[in-house]
Amino acid sequence: MFKYLLKKEFTLILRDIHALLVLFIMPTLFILIMSLALKNSYSNTIDVKLKVAILSNKNSSSIKTLIKDINKNSFFKATYINTNDDNKSLLYKKNFDFLINIESNYILKVKSAKQDFKIHLYSKPDTQQQKISLIKSIIVSSIKTTVLKQLLKVQKIESKSMNDLNSFIQNNIVYKNKKIDLKPTSVQQSVPAWLVFSMFFILIPISNTFINEKNFGTINRIRSINVSFLPILISKIFPYYIINQIQVIFMILVGIYIVPMLGGDKLVILGNYLMIFIVSSVVSLTSISFALLIANISKTTEEATTYGGVSNIILAALGGIMVPKFVMPLFMQEATEYSPMAWGLQSFLEVFVRGGNFNDISTYIYKMIIFAIICLLIAYFLLKKRS
Repeated sequence: MFKYLLKKEFTLILRDIHALLVLFIMPTLFILIMSLALKNSYSNTIDVKLKVAILSNKNSSSIKTLIKDINKNSFFKATYINTNDDNKSLLYKKNFDFLINIESNYILKVKSAKQDFKIHLYSKPDTQQQKISLIKSIIVSSIKTTVLKQLLKVQKIESKSMNDLNSFIQNNIVYKNKKIDLKPTSVQQSVPAWLVFSMFFILIPISNTFINEKNFGTINRIRSINVSFLPILISKIFPYYIINQIQVIFMILVGIYIVPMLGGDKLVILGNYLMIFIVSSVVSLTSISFALLIANISKTTEEATTYGGVSNIILAALGGIMVPKFVMPLFMQEATEYSPMAWGLQSFLEVFVRGGNFNDISTYIYKMIIFAIICLLIAYFLLKKRS
């Protein structure tokens, strides 16, 4: 009998082509868009540099040094401007991102500790605070370096090493797995994130078919031939589990082949493929169990679509799917621990990016399994009660 239940489920799935297309096309578009949009957030360069205008009464050697130091940073492009245009015109008509109004002899003013000396920085109201802090730190660093070079020159001390102090500081990435040597990229965030989201979106076709079966009396007719509720629920899991695994393979291929074709980074997986299979299997069981719970709570397909759509979006926003966890404030990062999507995403990231093993993801795996069991039990008792 269980064989025929599976056959029925596959038949219903294949008839709902539109739902299947949504499960694959929607996350594909999200992966492409977000991988390209977040590319600069993970790299050390930016495609469109921020324009910085240096306003001064004279293009002195000190001003040239400041411009040179700003241009060393890959995020800014500074130029000297000697114009009568006001600040608003320069920012909005000539599209400068920053204006630095500074005196040509600013080094002398700094060394003499003039109380009325100010360096005026102008920017647009929507400029990120991090960019403002970065340009201010570059200015401060340039002034300190210039003053120190002059001091060393007076003391007749070699100052060649002061030209590029950054070269003395080398960042070394420590991986959990020694065999992994992989630089994190935007596609490594986007593929796992939207993969988890798409797997949870399986809620829509599951709830639609399940509610229709309840309303049309299909489940009661199956029950009349002495089939319990548990096989009916389990028969819903296997076909959609296969669809989820196809989604995993498809999204990984999109990250490997399609994203680089559009100018994004290529998805590189050096982690354990068995671990990826384990994570994808557990995430699939979690998403399907949650879908069955929503299907049993809802009385109509409209209710299921509303409840499921809203809950998925909330869990995605809370779980670091739409916005990466590392850019969230602390209290939001703590709140992600309550989203099953976050558990799945962190598990994938541990494998994809950090080269983690089962011990690194075991907590997330156990949380998802417990969540899935609870959802299935509630769905079972609701189905049994209402029938």
